[in-house]
Amino acid sequence: MAQPFTIRQIYLKDLSFQAPAGAAIFSQEWSPQVKVDMKLGHSALGDSSYEVVLTMSIVATSAGSTAFMLEILQAGVFQLVGFDDAERERILTGKCPGILYPYARETVDAVLMKGRFPALILDPIDFEANQPGLTRRS
Repeated sequence: MAQPFTIRQIYLKDLSFQAPAGAAIFSQEWSPQVKVDMKLGHSALGDSSYEVVLTMSIVATSAGSTAFMLEILQAGVFQLVGFDDAERERILTGKCPGILYPYARETVDAVLMKGRFPALILDPIDFEANQPGLTRRS
């Protein structure tokens, strides 16, 4: 018997990192202004499976220069069996991004560390409280 909700796969769909100021950014006082944008999308794959994609775009500026730009598309394939349309939408826009977000946060941290930037602590998000869908700017 099929489980009503199953994680089939979690994967990094796309990743882009740029440090346009290069080494010059490291000789300046580090006083970043960070902008984080998030988007959420999902699409049916058939066989009661859905791809959910959490997109995070992060831009940090310091002393008038762009320190880094990072975009990550963290995705997952989830199987949902036996849910009505409203329940399925709540799961796809609440529970699923809640599962993906910690993976995205870890990737952001790892990439920034490789780029020799300080850790960026991203606040937890209760996606289920942000219904329906998500467009967040901070």
